[in-house]
Amino acid sequence: MRRGRRSFCAGATALAALTPAAAAARIPGLRPSVNADPFDPQPETVLQVDLPQLEYAGRWNPRPGAMRELALEARLRTRLEPLRAPTAVKASSPALFSTPFLYIAGEGSLPALGDVAEARLARFLDLGGMLVFDAADGGTDRGFEHDVAALLARIAPGTTLAPVAAEHVLFRSFYLVDAPVGRTRARPQVQGIEDEGRLKALVIGNDLGGALARGADGLPSHPCVPGGPAQREDAIRFAINILLYATCTDYKSDRAHVETLLFNRRWR
Repeated sequence: MRRGRRSFCAGATALAALTPAAAAARIPGLRPSVNADPFDPQPETVLQVDLPQLEYAGRWNPRPGAMRELALEARLRTRLEPLRAPTAVKASSPALFSTPFLYIAGEGSLPALGDVAEARLARFLDLGGMLVFDAADGGTDRGFEHDVAALLARIAPGTTLAPVAAEHVLFRSFYLVDAPVGRTRARPQVQGIEDEGRLKALVIGNDLGGALARGADGLPSHPCVPGGPAQREDAIRFAINILLYATCTDYKSDRAHVETLLFNRRWR
């Protein structure tokens, strides 16, 4: 039986009969927030969501603030309303299952997480979550990517890590994106595990977090090479696409808005 992101949603089959606020209230990790406008008889409902990052024994946060910047960009560009300070979660925490998106960054290598942690990550995938691995080396060292591939072989047996085709809906879930760039563009493709039509894991080799992160002064922490500011904008758009794909839907054939995806589609 197919278990997509609906597994995170108790009673998801009844969503179509609910108001947007009532429906969002039933989705773990998503909370309704009404944008009240005194001149608008139908206030807009947006969705609050966390962008958690996995904390582990090792260099788990090589690009501090990357998820905070993604949260800011998502608030500005979409109808998602991510928490202004995304959380760090451990595999042992119940919060792991609060949203179907988990960001896992690293540089150089990914240390062993342990049997218990791996079992919980496998459960996360089984429930319809999406693991997003981001190699901060940007293509200069395949150590992290190699360790991630070994981890995925253990927690998702019987699946295959393969390049994600340029025609995949990941590249048009909100923006039309030509290439999966980050701080670098060393890798022409991202790797992913697709199971029954759903991307359940994504491995990014171009240091997406490096393109997102900004310092306390508000300036980018790292230059984007070779494309500069234009490449940074492309990386932000790709990050937005990943977030919307992970939190909203298994597929979308063209540009979409979150409210429509969550409340007007028929959950399968």
